[in-house]
Amino acid sequence: MPLQDITPEAAPPLGIPKQGGTCSLSIIDTTCSLTVPAKTLVEPAIPGHELINLPTVAFLITHSASGRQLLFDLGCRKDFWNLPRPIAEIIDAKVPGIKVDRNLVDILIEGGMDIANLEAAIVSHHHYDHIGDPSTFPASMDLVVGPGFSVQFLPGYPTSEASPAFENAFEGRSVREMTFSDQLTVAGFRAHDYFADGSLYILDSPGHAIGHLSALVRTTSDTFVFLGGDICHFNGAFRPTKYVPMPPLLLSPTAYACSLFTGCHPDPSNARTSPYYKPCSSADSWYLDPPRACQSIEHLKALDADDRVLVLIAHDPSIMNKFPFFPNGVLDDWHEAGWKQGIRWRFLDELPVDGKAKEYLVSGTYMNGKMVKTLDGTKVE
Repeated sequence: MPLQDITPEAAPPLGIPKQGGTCSLSIIDTTCSLTVPAKTLVEPAIPGHELINLPTVAFLITHSASGRQLLFDLGCRKDFWNLPRPIAEIIDAKVPGIKVDRNLVDILIEGGMDIANLEAAIVSHHHYDHIGDPSTFPASMDLVVGPGFSVQFLPGYPTSEASPAFENAFEGRSVREMTFSDQLTVAGFRAHDYFADGSLYILDSPGHAIGHLSALVRTTSDTFVFLGGDICHFNGAFRPTKYVPMPPLLLSPTAYACSLFTGCHPDPSNARTSPYYKPCSSADSWYLDPPRACQSIEHLKALDADDRVLVLIAHDPSIMNKFPFFPNGVLDDWHEAGWKQGIRWRFLDELPVDGKAKEYLVSGTYMNGKMVKTLDGTKVE
């Protein structure tokens, strides 16, 4: 008997202010490619999906009315092995696949941008693949960080042993730590109206790391892009849902019965209406507070259910080569172009399917373009 459509439930209202200015938004491939153990990011385990592919994107935000420019995240520094020693050791121990081709600053300059125009970089959180190397940017570029960052990580390594960056990354630079209250909430998140005109909301999205931030960018009068950072690491952590059930047929680009992908779902009876994963809660998890991360993801599900909102997390293979990337275009007309519908179920291609060979984004640890260690930890001479 053929599968039928499931009637979706109504999602909670988002509470996004109806009026506001706009920003132009560009997505940037930071050239940081990661392949990491799924068990450190998501649960429960799905056999055949032991490693997760994580490309890494950042964003350039340009305020339409004033031309003021911001970055959202800074990727990973090219020579990641020269990060503060504790961070470099964690990467060596926990990240079997990593390759970074270029620093973000070089990508921007080669794309024709004057980096002196950058007002600030919103750093979603302190992890190495998001904070990059601020010292390569002009000191006039502020860093906007989440609650708790300053106490934990300033003035930088080695004075602050846990810091993800050396002291010269912060010297002479303004570090603006966000404070949030319940006076303004957007889509369930405590929010800060950055330009004071409704064009960019910085959102308090806790759970993954100290002071984790997301953002909501108004790209037209009534459409938005949600920049999730690491609110989660795989689209199967917030899809499918009761608000947007998996359809019986998936176009990718030919038609496939959804049963091809529901067979590996940990909850078969609800495979079309519940996500495949939730944040990992084990001792070696990359999530600081998994229960709070789950709360943040609940708000994310409601955002994703609204056709006016395009959800983009930092490590999403399904968006690579599907959008115009910096410097070749912007995302502003994503809704008119139908891009959300085109990528919504592409994450399923990363899941194990009978007869499909495993493909890894990066096959080991690369330094200066040369493999020095394979995924299983074998050193390459």
